[in-house]
Amino acid sequence: MAATDPVLYTLVYALADGALLAEEASVAISRTTGSSEAKTVAKGYAGETPGAPMIELDVSNMVPAAGIEFNAGKYMSTMTPIEMGLLAFGQQLTFKGFLIGDSLKHSVNGDAGYDFKARGAFQDWE
Repeated sequence: MAATDPVLYTLVYALADGALLAEEASVAISRTTGSSEAKTVAKGYAGETPGAPMIELDVSNMVPAAGIEFNAGKYMSTMTPIEMGLLAFGQQLTFKGFLIGDSLKHSVNGDAGYDFKARGAFQDWE
């Protein structure tokens, strides 16, 4: 393949409780180790001390006139765990966690959007 050949890039699909979020407009995932730097007098930076690894997932959905497709509030109000997932590049990343925030936005000449955030234990793509 030459450097100038066009490339087909992946799409990312979001899932909530196993259901495809068809109104999803964007997703962002952040995985962190929760580690802390280990410093010593003799070595300076000596490595990392393991921490609590986790995932944070931000999902932005479009809002049709009929209403929101997925209501994070019903999980948030009772702190009910939920399975969240992403499908991309032929692999899936699934984790159980909690929905920790949501927001609704709208503006003149702008779209209506419903955003929510999930947090859970670290998982890898499979």
